[in-house]
Amino acid sequence: MNTVNSVLRILSDGRFHSGSALGEALSVSRAAVWKAVQKLQQEWQVRINAVPGRGYQLAVPLTLLDKDTILSAIAPQTRSRLQEIQVLWSVDSTNRYILNQAPNGIGSGLAVLAEHQSAGRGRRGRHWVSPFGRNLYLSLLWDFELDAAQLSGLSLAIAVAITRALSKLEINDVMLKWPNDLLWQERKLCGVLLEMKGEASGPWQVVIGMGMNVNMDSITTEEIGQPWVDLKTILGQNLDRNKLAAVILSELLEAMDQFQDSGLSPFLAEWRTRDICRDQLVELHFPDKVQQGIARGIDLNGALLLESEGVVKPYHAGEVSLRY
Repeated sequence: MNTVNSVLRILSDGRFHSGSALGEALSVSRAAVWKAVQKLQQEWQVRINAVPGRGYQLAVPLTLLDKDTILSAIAPQTRSRLQEIQVLWSVDSTNRYILNQAPNGIGSGLAVLAEHQSAGRGRRGRHWVSPFGRNLYLSLLWDFELDAAQLSGLSLAIAVAITRALSKLEINDVMLKWPNDLLWQERKLCGVLLEMKGEASGPWQVVIGMGMNVNMDSITTEEIGQPWVDLKTILGQNLDRNKLAAVILSELLEAMDQFQDSGLSPFLAEWRTRDICRDQLVELHFPDKVQQGIARGIDLNGALLLESEGVVKPYHAGEVSLRY
């Protein structure tokens, strides 16, 4: 473990630690400790108080992700569906990390979590703000014995699975925006990004990536270009990210089996109940045009039904903006 990681692990207890004490504990110089603190603050956006005579202390308490803690909170039968869990300190993006591993023969059931993403991605190549230790950045690799058409609607099923997990944590009023955004009181809570490799007739390897705001820091979120919310705001208290990861992974694993066997059907009713766009005026954005209309829900394959000039048409792609 490098000096940066080691310094953060010690500071995670919430107490003050002098530079000399940190250096002695890690067998490094005070200058090396100072450099580690600077990296934590500047690159990983970790807020650290530096008080003369007392040392360094995290400005906000931080509980680090732990693989064993996550695994122990997943039921044994469900846990057997996982090939491996990896917890990374910092990575460009958890999705890209898995995609880079896939050619090496990595199979279904690899879950990767990261404390920090330097290049987190959302839909249509957008940057996903990923401060260290504040949120949940999770990707899951899964193999499907389905063709391309049968995979239609998978992103909607994933979104429903995440709402199921949140319901188990007594967060019940989350809404869904087609195809896979989770919102609370019209503010974005979670985004999902699916990336797939395969042949038209199957099989397919799918990387299911999600980023959920857990305990955001307003200082680090000035660059977010849309209304957002985190679980701390919703619950009024901090939520253990290890518990959250375990519940979400459990629901995702169950959803993978359901989708493989029955497609979108087991998820349709829940999606329609939480559909924030239904009967609303929306704009559907494409690279070369914008289509306006009234959202009329989704069809059996997960396509958005959009009414324009009295005609309802299904759309399988595009970016939805609500126009209240």
